[in-house]
Amino acid sequence: MAQSLWDAAADLIKVTETHPFLVAMVDGTLRQDSFRYYAIQDALFLTDFASCLDLLAAKMNVEMSDDDTTKEASIKRVKDLAVGIEEAEKDLHRSFFAQWDIDATDATSMPNTLLYTSYMLRVVSTRPYAEGLAVLLPCFWVYMHIGNCMLQLRQELDSIPTSKQRRPAQFDAWIDMYSGEEFETEVKDYIAIVDKAAVGADEVTLSKMKEHFRMCCQLEYMFWTQAS
Repeated sequence: MAQSLWDAAADLIKVTETHPFLVAMVDGTLRQDSFRYYAIQDALFLTDFASCLDLLAAKMNVEMSDDDTTKEASIKRVKDLAVGIEEAEKDLHRSFFAQWDIDATDATSMPNTLLYTSYMLRVVSTRPYAEGLAVLLPCFWVYMHIGNCMLQLRQELDSIPTSKQRRPAQFDAWIDMYSGEEFETEVKDYIAIVDKAAVGADEVTLSKMKEHFRMCCQLEYMFWTQAS
C-alpha cells in the first residue's frame, strides 16, 4: 500500500531525479559553498527529523492496538531509526564540518528547512500515527531513490574515458551513504511499517497519507533548491 503514496507523487519524484543541485553534485560542478550550506541545513533538519521519529514511536505506543503482533517490533524499529540518524547520518555531516574546520553549533534553520520540519512536526504531533508515518516517509524513500539515481549517473560519467570529473570527496561520501545497503535496509524496514498502517487505514486516512507524502516530496525539492 505504500506504493500508492509513491504513485501519488510520481511526477514530483521524477522531477527531483534531475534537480540541478543533485546533478551538479555528481558531475562535480556544484560549488563547495553551496554544499556546505546544504550540509549545515541538513544537519539541522536531521535533528528535528530524529525528534519526529521519537514522537511518532510514542504515538504508536498509544494508538496501535495491543493485539497487533507487530506493535512492539515496529515501535522499536522506529526508535532505532532515530538513533541511527544521530549515529550515522549526522556523523557524516560532523565529519564534513571537521574537514572544513567549521563550527555549525549556532547555525539556524533557513525558511525552507523550517517549513519542512514544521510541517512534519505538526502532522506527527496532531494527526493519527498512520499519517505521521507517511509524512516522514519521503525523507527515507526519496533519498534512497535519489541516491541510487546519482550512483547510476556517477558510474556513467566515470566510465567515459575523456571525463574530467573532479568531485570533492564529500560529494562521493554523500552518494555512497544514500545509495548504500545499510540505508536501503532502513528504508525497506520503514516502508514495511507504513505498508502495515496503510492496509489498516480507512479511505480518509489513506487520502491524508497520500497528501502528506506528496507535500513532503515537494518540500524535499524546495530544500535542495534552497541550497542551489
